[in-house]
This record gives sequence, C-alpha cells and structure tokens, in this order.
Amino acid sequence: MNITTKGIIHLMAEKFDQDISTFSTNFLESAITNRMNFSSYKTLPDYLQKFSSDPFEPEMLMKSLSNSYSTFFRNSLTFALLYQVILPKIISEKASNNDSEIRIWSAGCAAGQEPYSLAILIDDLFKIKPTELRHQIFATDNSDSELLTASVGIYDFDAVKPTPYSFIKKYFIKTGNFYSIRERIKAMVEFSHYDLLDTTSSAPPASIYGDFDLVMCSNVLFYYKPEIQKMILEKFRKTIRKGGFFITGEAETGIVNSAAGFKHFIPSAPLYIRI
Repeated sequence: MNITTKGIIHLMAEKFDQDISTFSTNFLESAITNRMNFSSYKTLPDYLQKFSSDPFEPEMLMKSLSNSYSTFFRNSLTFALLYQVILPKIISEKASNNDSEIRIWSAGCAAGQEPYSLAILIDDLFKIKPTELRHQIFATDNSDSELLTASVGIYDFDAVKPTPYSFIKKYFIKTGNFYSIRERIKAMVEFSHYDLLDTTSSAPPASIYGDFDLVMCSNVLFYYKPEIQKMILEKFRKTIRKGGFFITGEAETGIVNSAAGFKHFIPSAPLYIRI
C-alpha cells in the first residue's frame, strides 16, 4: 500500500470515523483508481490534493466502497437449493424437535432483495405444507440509505428480473415500471443497522441472542482483508446453531473452505453447515 493511499485512509478516518484499511488492498486501490479516472487525475499525489480540498470527493469515494448491488434470487442455484433442500430440512427438523421458531439472518442485506427472497420462499413453502412454526428473518446492513429503500420495498425491473414469474405474480404489485413487495412479505423481515466489523457482538442486537438456523452473507467477504474475513466468519460461527446453515457467494467459497467451523453441505454450491 503506497503513502498516498495511506493518506486517504487517514483522511477518511477523520471525516467518517471509519477505518477503510479493513478493505482488501486490491479493492481499495481499484476504487481510488476509478475515482481518479472519473475525476481526470493522472497521479495519486494530485488526487490526494483534490481529496483533501474537495468536500464532496471523500463522500464519492465512500459511496464507491459501499458496493450495494443486489437482485432478488441473485444466485438461482443457491435459491433453488434453499427452496428444495435447505429450508424443507430446517422445517422438518424443527417439527421433529418440537421447536416452534425458525431464525434467519441476512447479513449485508443491501436494499432488502436477499431477505425478501428468503421470505418469499418460506411463505410459499408454508402455503404448500401449512405449519404452526413461527419465523423471524433479521436483515442488517451498515447503510441507512439502503435500509430505508428496503423498508419501502419498491424496486425496478432489473432488481426483480431473476425472480420466477410465478413469484412475481404472487408477491409483487406492479405499478408502471416498478414492483412493490406485498405487505405480508415486508412484515416477515425486521431490518436494522449493524456493522459486521463490530467486535463487541456476534449478532445484531435486534435478534437478541442469535442462535440462527440459517445465516446468509453473499458477496461481502471478498471485499475485506483476510484477517477481517476470518473475524466475520468467526462471528457467524458463534451465532449459528450447531447443525445450522451458512450461505455465501459463489466467489467466496475458497474463503469459507479455509475457515474453521464450517463444512461444505453441497460441494457444488456455496452452502455450508456449521459443525
């Protein structure tokens, strides 16, 4: 990491009280290079001068570091396995053990596409085979603007495009070019602000005690340095019940494979069981 990048890290800590050095060096330097190209600055010292004097540039860099892209049912294989294997297994185990509640955490939920997708699957499974089980889906992100969008629950076509058509018909209301998630699905998800880098807790305060049957954290880990990845995965290990499930992004399986406490449940997919 060069001196100019370290200077930007220092200035970001002063302005936002956030340590961006936790991001992987490649990701951080790529974000800075993209901002340099956008601003037509050819050298890092020139960009640092702009960064120090322009009140808007630090905010623009922070936005570029907050990768919040997501869609409903983003990984079709993962959600197919959730629908056909993982969630039915959890439901069956709960019924066999006389346990009355399913607990799920969507960590790094962006604008709600992932937790709402999970809620749709659960709602549909409960309609196919009615049950007395309760369910709680906790969804967290460290971006208040993303959480606000999630709570509103209105999306453009690109966000819902991967959704099976039958689910679009049942779970969305189309108004013009936008799709609103139905209120009963919104009611299934509790959104709250939570920073995965918080070292004082293993689970979001809204969940009280964790003990999750399923934690889903997709396309988040690879943005961080290895030591931060390890810390986040240890947080998940502590908060998932033994035998519970962890789901990550397709490009992050190598990170989880090298961590303690998880084993592949389905080797061809980013699905793990907490051991």
